[in-house]
Amino acid sequence: MNTARTRLAIADLTATLATEFDVPALLHAVALHAQRCFDAHCAAIVLHGRRAAGNAGLHIVAAAARDDSPADPRLHTVGPGLASARDGAVAMIADLDDSAGDDRWPEYRARAREAGLRSVRAFPVRAMAVPLGAVVVHADEPWGTRRPDDFGQILADLTAIALSTSQGGRRVTATDTVDTVLNGTAVIATAVGILAEYFDRDVDAARLRLHRLARAHQRTPTAQAAAVVRAQEVFPADPGAEPALHLPPDLAPPTSIGR
Repeated sequence: MNTARTRLAIADLTATLATEFDVPALLHAVALHAQRCFDAHCAAIVLHGRRAAGNAGLHIVAAAARDDSPADPRLHTVGPGLASARDGAVAMIADLDDSAGDDRWPEYRARAREAGLRSVRAFPVRAMAVPLGAVVVHADEPWGTRRPDDFGQILADLTAIALSTSQGGRRVTATDTVDTVLNGTAVIATAVGILAEYFDRDVDAARLRLHRLARAHQRTPTAQAAAVVRAQEVFPADPGAEPALHLPPDLAPPTSIGR
């Protein structure tokens, strides 16, 4: 495992946490760093939905995959992922081809093997000892010893900090933030789909455009995504009629003195 890359990943995330960050965007960065630093097939962040809101269960709020080839999303929300999110502890399978008397999660194991996966680690996301979810990492080879668990738990702990901190730096109820993240994630996914279809781009390119638009319009990615969705609602036949889908025009250069 590339220790320089992991140090840079931690530095990137901690620097973001010191700013007015957008929670869904930060969680996507966590998933991306997990996939890349663990050289994993895919990684995802799953969070509990609030039962009172009618969305109980685990929800994928961020995901990243190698070569844009994610595994079955259900693999993140069952088996080790579910166990870690429920129990607040690390759950793992070192090698799916070597059960060694471990017969837990048989349906998950069969589905993971079918997807070509060999190992998994799920690191609990906890706030004030309350389990909120997990960072789930799948590899297409045995986990081995070169992938340190401490880095995965650091990512999970940074996720918990993000969920427990409001934009003003105040401590907030983590479960309230989870609900906000679930809503924001849905809006971002919808906006990325709109951008991908309108500009005929793949999902990664559309997501990158969303972030560029957010910076250019001086909004958070979630606020920019909401503007894109509104444009689709107002102009369903041509959402590009709204400025939200485009970078703002460059300002005209100042007129020279004497002209």
